[in-house]
Amino acid sequence: MNKIFQILVLFLAVSIAEQGSASSGAYLAGRQAISDHNFVTASEFQTKSVSVDPSNSKLLEGLMISFIAQGSVDKAISIAEVYKDNGNQSQISQMILSASLIKDGRTEAFLSFIKDASKITPILKDLLSAWVLMGLNDDVNANRIFDKTAKVQGMGQFVNFHRAMSQLAAGKFEQALKTFNLIHSDKENPTRRSVISHTKILLSQSKFKEAQSLLEKWFGPTFDPEIEELFLNATNEKVYPKTSFSNINIAVADVFHSIANLIRKEADPTFTLIYSRLAEYLDANHIDSILMTADLLVELEQYNLAIKEHEKLSNSQPQYFASELGRAEALRSSGKEEAAVEVLAALTRQFPNSPNGFSILGNHYRRLEAYDRAEVAYKEAIKLYQAKGEAGWFLYYVRGITRERLNLWGLAEKDFRKALSLNPTQPQVLNYLGYSLIEKNTKLDEALDMIERAVKESPDSGYIVDSLGWGYYKLGEYEKAVPNLEKAAELMPIDPIVNDHLGDVYWMVGRKTEAEFQWRRALSFDPEEEEIQRIKKKLKVGLTQVLIDESKETGLLVK
Repeated sequence: MNKIFQILVLFLAVSIAEQGSASSGAYLAGRQAISDHNFVTASEFQTKSVSVDPSNSKLLEGLMISFIAQGSVDKAISIAEVYKDNGNQSQISQMILSASLIKDGRTEAFLSFIKDASKITPILKDLLSAWVLMGLNDDVNANRIFDKTAKVQGMGQFVNFHRAMSQLAAGKFEQALKTFNLIHSDKENPTRRSVISHTKILLSQSKFKEAQSLLEKWFGPTFDPEIEELFLNATNEKVYPKTSFSNINIAVADVFHSIANLIRKEADPTFTLIYSRLAEYLDANHIDSILMTADLLVELEQYNLAIKEHEKLSNSQPQYFASELGRAEALRSSGKEEAAVEVLAALTRQFPNSPNGFSILGNHYRRLEAYDRAEVAYKEAIKLYQAKGEAGWFLYYVRGITRERLNLWGLAEKDFRKALSLNPTQPQVLNYLGYSLIEKNTKLDEALDMIERAVKESPDSGYIVDSLGWGYYKLGEYEKAVPNLEKAAELMPIDPIVNDHLGDVYWMVGRKTEAEFQWRRALSFDPEEEEIQRIKKKLKVGLTQVLIDESKETGLLVK
């Protein structure tokens, strides 16, 4: 499998990296734009460069890539044809022209073209050929290619998925069903699309119990909206119409989509995006490709293009819920947090029984420090999860944080302890609860024990190591605090709180010059305004006097 990854990535890397030089400012601007993954701007400058040097193969290929990446595949096809007419060939151009021939239904022309398409990586060439042959009822040659490709180590299930999907698209339902049964009898986890397609065949043949069992086996016991709809169709014995299955010209999009999945973890996201865009070109309703394209664009920080992808889905489609979550994340990543919240709030109104929507909405409110709204959202999410079983530790943890920020400490502590009952060794919860107890000067022995357990679980976390040192400080065990706070400062050298804490403990063990140095460091790392004033006072009169003054104000001994 790794060899296939290397071949796929190598071909595309060469195609993208070897863009020839040109002396114009447009060329340089285009190079910068493509480096920034700003494909729209890149294509504008690249078009100007090509107009000056229309026979430059590297400029043409760069323009093809920019057009594909932004979704303008028709424009990329035009460039690919010029590129070919100029006597050039590359993997990118041959991929584009192959997809164009298939979409136009020119199967014989495609088979002739693909035979000599030496630049296309073998896995893509073989799968496309086998799919088209299956559509031409040439089962013998189609299966011969599938059998050959399946012999590559680790490719058996992947190839059988394509065999089944091509059989399904060609209307060979019984053959497809046998192939899917073979795939899903395997212990290896199949793809989501594979299980969904298998389920639809079962529903089309009124095999409702088998459809339910298949969904429960791979997705149960709880389902997302798309799977839930399929499960309800099986429960209500609703037949899936055979006419709803895509034909070969459209369904072959699965080849590009599944290869995109195959290389996604290994390749640069731009490489994967080319495959995903071509899948969308072949099938404009290939929802999985739309969602993948959107995710890749977010990864490339092209948020506006990603949002446009999510907006392609309507609320009547089962994947709409997942897409809206993705749109909200794209908006948040682009700095439009308020707009993201509006999307999520609308989603919770449309899907009032989905705990995940409320949970994510709560996370967004918490980032905006709208803790009252976050608490309400988390409360609803927990209620909905409890109705289905149990909410996980993380929801109680984040609601605990929210309640702590709202000064509802009693309720917050209850949530933290509930989170620990579900996950007793979770270092984030142990640290947060332990540190909070230390700051409140209560249950200090228990708090220190919690943080010590957290450090064992996560010894390289600067925050947690800092909490342990600060716990010793609060207990007056300054010598024990020093090495922990020094380690925390090594792990998080520019954190103002960690440096401030280290300064305090240095003061307490008599290392006053070092203490003042650490306080000055803390000031240089932009602490909160309240902390700035306290640190400045420590530098002026010393920590001892600051603590005396604070104890007079509160009536309590402050450390």
